[in-house]
Amino acid sequence: MRRLCASLTLIGLLLIVLPARAQDATAAPAGPDVEALNAMATQVAERGQAASEEFDRAINILGIFEGVGLVVSVMSILGTILVAVAGVVGFRGLSEARAQVEETRKSIERELAAARQQFESDIRQGREELESVRVRLEQSVVEQRDSVAQANVAMSFVALGERQYRSKDFSGAIDTYLRALELDPNNLITHYRLGYVYTQSGQLDQAEPHLARALELEPNFPPALAALGYVYRRMGEKMPPGMEREKKINQAEKLLLDALDISPKLVDEDSESWWGSLGGLYRRRNQIDEAINAYERAAEVTPQSSYAFSNLALLYMQKQNRDAMVKTYYRVEQLAQHEVQAEVDNYWAYADLLTSRLALGKVKEAEETLVQVLEVAPPEAPFFFESLLDTLSRLVAALGEAQADHVKRAIEIIEGYREQTQAQKADGSSD
Repeated sequence: MRRLCASLTLIGLLLIVLPARAQDATAAPAGPDVEALNAMATQVAERGQAASEEFDRAINILGIFEGVGLVVSVMSILGTILVAVAGVVGFRGLSEARAQVEETRKSIERELAAARQQFESDIRQGREELESVRVRLEQSVVEQRDSVAQANVAMSFVALGERQYRSKDFSGAIDTYLRALELDPNNLITHYRLGYVYTQSGQLDQAEPHLARALELEPNFPPALAALGYVYRRMGEKMPPGMEREKKINQAEKLLLDALDISPKLVDEDSESWWGSLGGLYRRRNQIDEAINAYERAAEVTPQSSYAFSNLALLYMQKQNRDAMVKTYYRVEQLAQHEVQAEVDNYWAYADLLTSRLALGKVKEAEETLVQVLEVAPPEAPFFFESLLDTLSRLVAALGEAQADHVKRAIEIIEGYREQTQAQKADGSSD
């Protein structure tokens, strides 16, 4: 038991010395204090001696079990000493922790400073971007305002061009529409109307790109579909027989059918049904039944127009139905007379009136009507004269050579008038 006591005394000494060394290491790392160590050793020896005496007394008085209790008490004391030692060691850890906290704080401050700088930079950039957007918006508003103003002016030119076309001033209408396109290059209506006027003046190559452009802007725009189909039909009719001609005519048929499928009651700028143009295509193909059906559809759309009935009359004759032809021509004369009274410069109605009177044998009235035709028909409308001469030639075939002398004289007068006007145009004369 004394040996145990001595061991405990040695442990106590070590536990006292270790905190002291730890404190010295923390407070003064220069070296150990000898006097302090001697004092501590003396104190430990005294405590060990006291513990030995107390142990002997316990053995003598209380016996072995009380000795064991004393050992427990001594172990408790040792635990307290160990806690003290841990405190000293913990103090060193605390110092290190404080240093880490300080370093962390400095790191956070650096990060916050960097974040603040980035935030301020983002704010400046955002303000610059907002200013740029504001400037662009202002420019856009100005541009849109100017664009709207130009579009309004362009539409005024379009209206003027339409009036010029109505007054048979084709070249003036073309110039006006071109001016409108300078102000508003992507105007669907302007491209369509310009293409239409070019077509009526016989300038098919100039008409095609404007009608095609209108369809680029609005692929399913029925007036442009029909007008381009008519242009292709006219182009095809001028080609020599062959594959290219058939391809062009087929293109024309498809465009006209597409337009009429979308808008069955579609009319052109002269208020005539586009079914009539399709009927003319079928007639030139010698598809008589299809042509009759198309012109009958045209008559349904424009029942007060003489145009469809005039073509139907000749088609009935081709079907060997002379009675239907004569009956229809009486109706044509009546309708055309009403049209020219309502619109004195309606040269298409005058053409139908002339044809009906020639077909009905009203020679005197026909001669008077022919004078009016030549007065109101614009020289700039070559298709009008081509169409009229084609119709009169067909009428000669329907009536027979022996009964068509008055019709042939009318043809000769019209051809002479055309030659004269073309010569005057070539010479630059205004007579």
